[in-house]
Amino acid sequence: MIRWLLLIPFALLAAIGASGFFLFIACLVDPTMAELTGNTVFVGFWSLMNDIFSADDPEPIIRQAFAIAGRLVFTLLVFPPLLVAIVSEVVKARSVFWHAGATALLTAAVPFILRGSARSATPAELHVSAVLALTGAVAGFVYWLIAGRERRA
Repeated sequence: MIRWLLLIPFALLAAIGASGFFLFIACLVDPTMAELTGNTVFVGFWSLMNDIFSADDPEPIIRQAFAIAGRLVFTLLVFPPLLVAIVSEVVKARSVFWHAGATALLTAAVPFILRGSARSATPAELHVSAVLALTGAVAGFVYWLIAGRERRA
């Protein structure tokens, strides 16, 4: 019971934090990710500022911007380790390869699932997907370190 109340939520929080930190560092170090996030943040920030200063009441615009950012963080960093953790606990999977691999696969697949088109991916999209796979693997590994290993008394 203590596992479900304390250990698993703590492991998920640690895994999400570790993967968020890894993705942040990857966006600083990797040139493709740095260009993607730099352009996205630059365009997004100035677009948001333009909308805020042109509106009579900027509160709905700011609320929507935070909601979109929250959905993005949830989709990339929270949902994959959460789903893998739930499946792992139900089927009693304790392998590090399961935790890291399944979370990596699911995180890497998120952009393709959301895109939903049948066209082939560009090399830049595959690069971003590889970085996301590493991000998911970090989350799965950290979760496994804390809650996934089989404990014997």
